[in-house]
Amino acid sequence: MKSSFPFVALNRICAIALLLGCLLSGGFSCPSQAQEIERPQAVDLLPERTALFVNVNNIPELVSDLKDSNFGKMLQDEQIAPFVRSLYGEAKDNLDELMDNDDFGFSVAELASLPAGEVCFAIVTPRRKEPKFVLIMDIPEDSQVAEDLIELGREAAADDGGIFEESSVADLEFQTVRQGTGDNSVTYVLHQGTFVASNDEEVFSDIITRWVGEPEEKDRTLAGNRKFVTIMNKCKSTEDLPMAVSFFCDPIMLARSAFIENTGARVVFGFLPTLGLDGVGAIGGAALFNEKNYESVFHGHLLLTNPRAGIIQMIALRPGFYEPESFAPEDTATYVTSSWDFQKFVSELEKIVDTFTSEGTFQSQIETFNEELEIDFQSDLLDNLAGRVSFFQWNSETPTLDGQCNCIAIQMKDVDKGQELIETILNRQMEENIREFIIEDEHEGITYWHVSSTFEEMGLRRRDRRRERRRENGESIPDSSDEDLTQLTLNGTQPTMAFIDDYFVLTGNISFMKHMIETAEGEHEQLVDNPEFKETMREIRTLMDGNLPSMLSYARPDLSLKNFYNMLKTDNTRDVLYERAEDNEFFRILSDLMEENELPEFEDLAGYFPAQGSFVINDETGFHFLTFQRKANIDQDDD
Repeated sequence: MKSSFPFVALNRICAIALLLGCLLSGGFSCPSQAQEIERPQAVDLLPERTALFVNVNNIPELVSDLKDSNFGKMLQDEQIAPFVRSLYGEAKDNLDELMDNDDFGFSVAELASLPAGEVCFAIVTPRRKEPKFVLIMDIPEDSQVAEDLIELGREAAADDGGIFEESSVADLEFQTVRQGTGDNSVTYVLHQGTFVASNDEEVFSDIITRWVGEPEEKDRTLAGNRKFVTIMNKCKSTEDLPMAVSFFCDPIMLARSAFIENTGARVVFGFLPTLGLDGVGAIGGAALFNEKNYESVFHGHLLLTNPRAGIIQMIALRPGFYEPESFAPEDTATYVTSSWDFQKFVSELEKIVDTFTSEGTFQSQIETFNEELEIDFQSDLLDNLAGRVSFFQWNSETPTLDGQCNCIAIQMKDVDKGQELIETILNRQMEENIREFIIEDEHEGITYWHVSSTFEEMGLRRRDRRRERRRENGESIPDSSDEDLTQLTLNGTQPTMAFIDDYFVLTGNISFMKHMIETAEGEHEQLVDNPEFKETMREIRTLMDGNLPSMLSYARPDLSLKNFYNMLKTDNTRDVLYERAEDNEFFRILSDLMEENELPEFEDLAGYFPAQGSFVINDETGFHFLTFQRKANIDQDDD
């Protein structure tokens, strides 16, 4: 049986908004220029009780911004374009083939021609009703594709017994399609180059009245929603640029509406105050392009009420001044640092645990923990945490799956006390006859501990299996001395820990630990002296406008890309792609591309991935997040 109209016509039209990637066809070919919009913006049409709002302000302008982005410029680079176009061509052909059938029959290019201005999808929560959806999309006037798409939906609904009704508001006629009994219907109109649809007649009628009629004086829209206004004011451009993409969600209102008839859900909602989650007002954000010297700036804001409690209070981020640790290498790919109030975190956790169990349960569990490890959790650990926590990634020179090494560093008030704690725990575990798994070693005068590993043996077994496969295929087998074992095994992931300066450092790679120790000793350049890092921190301070961050991060996408790039060029990777190509279309395409096209030189790619920065500010309204991407400094010929 064919699907009813709401799931055939409207779902397909909604899918257009999700196919914005199709607009990139032909190297970011741009649809027709944005038409003049005579109607109010979507925020002025939607009701105040809009719980979910996703909006693209202007599709042609967004496509233009993407074409001018670092990624867009990279696709136009003559050194890179041939490889990307081959990949795109394969993907487009497969997508066209998927869409080219009797039930649908529209190509990617035809769908890409539809959006001509604003595109908005929203979920509205009328009082005492389940959530209702709304779609608002500007399309080219007299668009034959739009008319054919609507007609396709009407035919599908008619075949499935749909009933068509016509109504009007302020002399504007629209249609409703009902499917069976009950409230299963869709109301829609195509007017002055704008398509509007909803599965609720009252919501739809109110939207049309705001557009072409005379709404009541007490009528309030999303533009007047206090939560929405607060978030969007936090996320606005410093140069009054329009928000290219924006979103807003009131999760509690949406959940209450979605489970309005569910008795069990009411019980869950009753626990929200205990968990502190009733303090979550809303979440939203906006993406902006070409603001100052940035290619893009993304804002996100979690709106919270005061006072905070429960889980929200546990996110006890504290503002501070941050400088990279002495052991953070200059070529760190990702660096994230923050400061936490661990006392407050544990205090709130205790309240939650005792509330859902019984009073004293949390402390009882802590006492059991203390007895097992022969420590005092409060005095030996919690009281010794300074609050600073950092995470960073570093890439080894070896092209392997685990070439990206992770590290977490926790600042201690008293390093000697922290080292005594680790030794106490390790000695206690030694008594349990697992000494052979914990190895104590030293590098540059610093003691570190690591777990023993058998990854090298695993690599040898992989090599033997690879040789057997080559023998079966009649291929030559290289000598052991000629075969690069780094292509066959991981670097040797081994949990490794040490105390460097006043930090407890934990990583999964011994080589990385040694590199950090050497960096702290001044044998390698430090992140704090990296020019890219310094410039990114200056930009962060400017964007924070006098505020102190509770968290900040720095990223070098080019360094993260390098390990993956080097791994792609190994014979082992090509063998894996070839083997998987027989059973997987994606791997077949990638394998063919690797055979037919030479990978661009890494230097040609790296310039399109400049450093990125981001930060979190914890203020009276909640948590505000901002991340920015600088414009790539790449010279390209105009042609």
